Amino acid sequence: MESETLMQQQPVRLPKLAYSNNSSSKILTLPTVLTLGRVAAVPVLIFTFSVDSWWGRTATTSIFVAAAMTDWLDGYIARKMKLCSAFGALLDPVADKLMVAAALVLLCSRPVNVALFGQAPWLLNVPSTAIIGREITMALLGNGLLLRIVSFRRLLP
Repeated sequence: MESETLMQQQPVRLPKLAYSNNSSSKILTLPTVLTLGRVAAVPVLIFTFSVDSWWGRTATTSIFVAAAMTDWLDGYIARKMKLCSAFGALLDPVADKLMVAAALVLLCSRPVNVALFGQAPWLLNVPSTAIIGREITMALLGNGLLLRIVSFRRLLP
């Protein structure tokens, strides 16, 4: 009987999420704008990669490096200025996966001329496919979708 009253008196504490109590109610915060910029940079990356000149390679590399820096910067700003939002938390990994997948597909579309690849042209395609597959799997696991699919299949006869 005593244990029941003790259990009733203790408040239930829920874990804090990164965007729960001190989250921004705005959708377009500075970190989210930076993330949207990374999403918008993917078609530009594809275009500059198709330009066969020194400035095309330089622009492509610069876009990818800038995307990596803004990925770090938007997370830093969101945490320091407490501008975390549910939309930003959803969009940030999507932007990362879009940029990485686009870069890997582009690299596979125009393999470098190295003597090693002449003997085995699949040497760039197979790891790229594995990386993209891992990105998709981790995204599904992060959202819990894959766990729901697996648990649903256990219910089937």
